[in-house]
Amino acid sequence: MRQNTPPHRPDFDYENDEFLEEIELDGDPPVDDDDDDDELEMEEVTLSQLEARLGMHSDSDDAMDGNEDEEEENRIAAIRDDALITFRKHSAPVFGCHLHPRLDWAVTGSEDDRAYVWDTNNGEVLFEITDHKDTVTETHFSHDGCYLATGDISGELFVFKVNESQDDRPILYKVWEYSMFDMAWMFWHRAANVLLAGGDSGEVYVWRIPSGECKILPGHSARCEAGDLSGDGKKLLTAYTDGVVKLWDLKTCQVLMEVNNQHPLGFGEVSHIVVACEQNSPFYLCAEGGGKLLFCTNNGPVNVIQSEHLIECIAFAPSTADLKLLACGSLEGQISIWDYSKYALRTVCESPVPFDGILRLKWLNDYTLLAATAQGKLNAFDARTGSLKFTLTGHLYHIYECAFKWEENCLLTVSEDNTAKVFKLPPLGE
Repeated sequence: MRQNTPPHRPDFDYENDEFLEEIELDGDPPVDDDDDDDELEMEEVTLSQLEARLGMHSDSDDAMDGNEDEEEENRIAAIRDDALITFRKHSAPVFGCHLHPRLDWAVTGSEDDRAYVWDTNNGEVLFEITDHKDTVTETHFSHDGCYLATGDISGELFVFKVNESQDDRPILYKVWEYSMFDMAWMFWHRAANVLLAGGDSGEVYVWRIPSGECKILPGHSARCEAGDLSGDGKKLLTAYTDGVVKLWDLKTCQVLMEVNNQHPLGFGEVSHIVVACEQNSPFYLCAEGGGKLLFCTNNGPVNVIQSEHLIECIAFAPSTADLKLLACGSLEGQISIWDYSKYALRTVCESPVPFDGILRLKWLNDYTLLAATAQGKLNAFDARTGSLKFTLTGHLYHIYECAFKWEENCLLTVSEDNTAKVFKLPPLGE
């Protein structure tokens, strides 16, 4: 999200008598209040004049700004658009996206407080959701495509029943809604119409849809920053801003495993933390922004390793892969591939553009890793060697999220440039 907040400027009250008395020097002559003829004349100067006098601004600064603007214009002008479809209905950056599991429908959510369901073949709007009053960051179809859930950062959640009409247009009607504290994440269970969400309060909500039957996993006065479902679908891994990591039994709502900041392998307070569950075994990863990776099983921590770079995102390779691979990406543009069976670094991916921050990682098959970047690129790597397989372009700025339908080799992406795009990927091979 763009930061348009102006820098803070101190606001001194120069008409305050106490302030004037504090800066009066000893021995200064008293002020004659009756002498109205001797008025203090003050020179008016502009901010740019003041900066020039203080040496804070120069013609070289203007030239540098002009060169940067020109470089950015040239970068944007040179971007090749590889997308089949570009959806331009949103009027602000787009953060959430998902593809319907059966039909050619996409859903996207944006800072414009809107969510749209649209046709991925032509970009036609099929349904507009206007219920939100804040940035829509989560948009997800259920595993069977029968429901659509949308959520905004203030914690307003809505679920719509999805019916298909005879002309293949969706008929959506709201069946459930809920207001929670500010939301950090939300997703559907992979095999049931169960919705999960966590946020500022630290509590995690588990709802059965459409009845609204709810279980609450209690918090502990820290924001629940991340959550992921275990491979068997029976457990939930959560991480909190105070560095605590918990593994929950979703049936009993009991904590099966906890790593707090008193544990020798645990984290302290963190500004950024992400989690991931290996899908073929009870093996879990939690990583904090500084580069520390904590590996756990149902019984607790088993190892800690330190990445040489900071960490923004992580992703386990598919459980079908012969190699036990894990990818880590940083905002500085590094991608490291780890063999987690040995807790060893296997390779480093060769980024085509230095310092192009990695915002999302997604495995397209057993050994093809897709990285979405801050400059709007989609780079696919062979995770065994780190070599670049292909690059897709079209977005102008940050790619915040992506969704992949492997049956059709179709990729949906959303970006800071207010657009969503549909790409047809080249053959992936192994």
